[in-house]
Amino acid sequence: MKNNSKYTKNKEKWLDIYKSCKLKLYQFKNKIISIIANNQDKNPILSLNTFKKLTIRGIFNSIKFRKLTILDKYILKTFLLSFSSVVLVLLLVVAGRLFIRLLEYVVEGRFDIDMIFSLLFLSISKSMILLIPFALMIGLILSLSKLYRDGEIYVLKSSGNYRSIFTKLFYIIALPSFLIIFTLNIFASPYLITEIQKKKIEAATSSEIGLKTPGKFIQMKDKNWIIFVEKIEDNVSKRIFIKSSDSSKISIETAEEGDEFVENGIRRLVLKNGQRYTGTPGTGNFQVMKYDEHEVKLTNTKQDFSSNYRMKSISNLIYDDNRAYSNAEIQWRLFAPISAIVLILFAFVLSDIAPRQNKYSNLLLAIIVYFIYSNLAIISVNEIQKNSIIFSFIGTWWVHMLAIIACYLIYLVKKFQIKSYSNLKFFIKNYKR
Repeated sequence: MKNNSKYTKNKEKWLDIYKSCKLKLYQFKNKIISIIANNQDKNPILSLNTFKKLTIRGIFNSIKFRKLTILDKYILKTFLLSFSSVVLVLLLVVAGRLFIRLLEYVVEGRFDIDMIFSLLFLSISKSMILLIPFALMIGLILSLSKLYRDGEIYVLKSSGNYRSIFTKLFYIIALPSFLIIFTLNIFASPYLITEIQKKKIEAATSSEIGLKTPGKFIQMKDKNWIIFVEKIEDNVSKRIFIKSSDSSKISIETAEEGDEFVENGIRRLVLKNGQRYTGTPGTGNFQVMKYDEHEVKLTNTKQDFSSNYRMKSISNLIYDDNRAYSNAEIQWRLFAPISAIVLILFAFVLSDIAPRQNKYSNLLLAIIVYFIYSNLAIISVNEIQKNSIIFSFIGTWWVHMLAIIACYLIYLVKKFQIKSYSNLKFFIKNYKR
């Protein structure tokens, strides 16, 4: 009997310890849940919903193909209109700049006029692939700023669907943009660059240096030449004058006749019955050479594209022996699609403006962000090409991480209205708690 009572007391003692531990664990669990719930609006990192949305299952649940609401259609329509306007403006700027440059090449005699439009189309396509992320950011800022400026965002927040609508909007815009830009930059970009180079070689082959344009002085900037032809008889250029300069020396050449042609992929100029004067101006020391026939190599129309890493396919880059250049090119091709997602995050943060504030007020900051972001990536790619130890290891990933951190800091500044050092000090003090 005595043993039974002792056993019963020990059993009750262990049961009390078990119940006490169970109660403490239950209280600790409730405390953690309450902390997360209280800090859900103050600290997104501690938000349980945030962690759920970051999982693969949460992403697929968020982007389920379901019927878009009227509000979703309204925001997407506004975004598409703004995005199209930004793309059109960028298209006009890029096209105008390239068209002027190509016209200069035509005037110099390097390109034929028929080549302009094909080169213009290819060059614009290549440039716009890199500018699409910037257009996405600006278009999204313009469309979302309208919600903040007109006060519609406060109605949206009061409805309780603010986070879900913006999360769905992010996935609808970011994921297709990433896939499209990734495909274009990985596969289409090297093809466009190759076609541009082929067109330039074709233009150099078909264009003439000015022997068929009598009575005019024609300048070739790439060779520092000035050419003058007096007349053409029987399709042969007569009485040719050529002035060329090389460092401190000047060469003047005259010939009775001349012609140009393409042989074995090299454009050649043949001058007959002429003289050549070479020397330094002001010294009186000139060399005179008379010749019956003089041949000059102008341009090589057969170029080796194997050394140009911008034209290589992604499979060739992966297995290339020169790891510095191949890694740099891979990192650069990945920059545009990754930057699209990062810049869309910036757009959500920078679109937060005060009611009745100008919707263009944050565009300057967005342009500065894009300028710094892209230039840091270019610096990293150049250092990878130089086989720098640090940049070869970290690549351009540090630029993306730095941009995400900067985006989060801007979000905190706007959310907690940190406008002075005292506000920052107060925020840090409460944030630690």
